[in-house]
Amino acid sequence: MKRGTAYELIQTLYPDDVKCIVCGREIRPNRYGLCNTCQLEINGNFCMRCGRHKVGIGDFCDECSEMPLYFDEARSAVNYVGHAKELVHRLKYGSARYLAKTLSRYMLDVLLLEDWDANCITFVPMHKKRRRKRGYNQAELLARELSEKTNLPCLDLLEKTRETVNQAKLDRAARMENLNGVFAVTANPPRSVILIDDVMTTGSTVNECCKTLKKAGAATVYVLTFASVPESPLLDNNGQNIADFRR
Repeated sequence: MKRGTAYELIQTLYPDDVKCIVCGREIRPNRYGLCNTCQLEINGNFCMRCGRHKVGIGDFCDECSEMPLYFDEARSAVNYVGHAKELVHRLKYGSARYLAKTLSRYMLDVLLLEDWDANCITFVPMHKKRRRKRGYNQAELLARELSEKTNLPCLDLLEKTRETVNQAKLDRAARMENLNGVFAVTANPPRSVILIDDVMTTGSTVNECCKTLKKAGAATVYVLTFASVPESPLLDNNGQNIADFRR
């Protein structure tokens, strides 16, 4: 029996999405593993460069102008708020590796809408000490799930050469300095690469990875994450969203 046929039979007899991945309530099996109550905030109205949810009506967010970008385009499936934050936290710190299968489906939906001509998928690496402690790299889990779904090879192209301070504790400038020169290639990248991570916060991590890949010869690097932190609105002195006045 072919692998695909066997997998479909097992899924029919023993579906793996019979409980909501957020609240645990029994549900009718569905592609996203969620009940009607526990929905995620899909990333609409996104910046055409960094892919995060933007607050203005233009094509680009204000945050893209604050740093040089080495990726060609970035996209994310959902906004990093509410249940999405909970799911990412469980995937990263709660040993919930099984979530990578479901979260990658959201990412696949985004990928299928983009006209990205890529040769492979790769992922943001972890330092070997942290990986040993956690037991896995959540970005790699997502990348390998997407590789199976797209038939694009998943290549281990990057390594993190030294441990760094937790990015969550730093501001944007400190994040960039913290990551400067911290990644290295383990193999020559192909012409076009899709880089996978779980969350884009400021974009400093994926940006440094893309910089490294391009220095090593990649012509095009795209970024795809499960979630991204939405752009913060710029307010005037009266608390009015400045983007409301922009064209």
